[in-house]
Amino acid sequence: MQIVVLTTGAVRRRYFVEKIQEQFQIAQVLIESRDPPPPYPTAHPLDEARMAHERDHWYDGNAPAFDAIAKVKSFENLNDPEAITVLRSLKPDVLLVYGTGRLSKAVLDQCPDGSANFHNGDPEAYRGLDCHLWPLFHGDFNALRMTMHRVEPELDAGGIIDRRPVPLQRGMPLSHLRRSATELTIDIAINALSDFKNNGCFTSTSQSQKGRYYSYMPAQLKDICTRKFERYTSAL
Repeated sequence: MQIVVLTTGAVRRRYFVEKIQEQFQIAQVLIESRDPPPPYPTAHPLDEARMAHERDHWYDGNAPAFDAIAKVKSFENLNDPEAITVLRSLKPDVLLVYGTGRLSKAVLDQCPDGSANFHNGDPEAYRGLDCHLWPLFHGDFNALRMTMHRVEPELDAGGIIDRRPVPLQRGMPLSHLRRSATELTIDIAINALSDFKNNGCFTSTSQSQKGRYYSYMPAQLKDICTRKFERYTSAL
């Protein structure tokens, strides 16, 4: 089973690849470096708090370089011809997508039946970006889920392979939510890869409704999310 991962260089993506490789060999990780700036202010202390917590929790503050974990190649944009040429040469059976920008049909055509994306949220309610923050803004705590779904040309619209609620603990701060979601994503991925290895395919269910599309959360709304989340977890 030839597995290729398309992702970014973030610490949480490194941890994901590291844990998957404990059970499945990953042929190659293709990293996308582009990070276009949002059209309005989004920076907030929550951003650094999340990154610091993840580095400390998983790596005692000293995260390894990605190339110390797996075979990697970096591209500015995974839709570039050079990236597609490399992907084509790898002939993947499984293409795991986690955190990249929108992928072109030329990319998806390299693995039409084995491509799957990990979405931070429930795509039948929230599609797009920051889909663990927008439910908090709306007080929709049941939508704090991780979803693995097939990759289709339409964003976050593919059939659902697995979807589970993110584990929360009493008194949990918002800076810990993404770490918990990442650890759940690893469990989801390992389970799905085991099924693919045994059955030769992913089993999925078509989405019954199309969630609203959300973009980056503005910085001023993150204060509201922080208060709502910590009020909610204090009562668990």
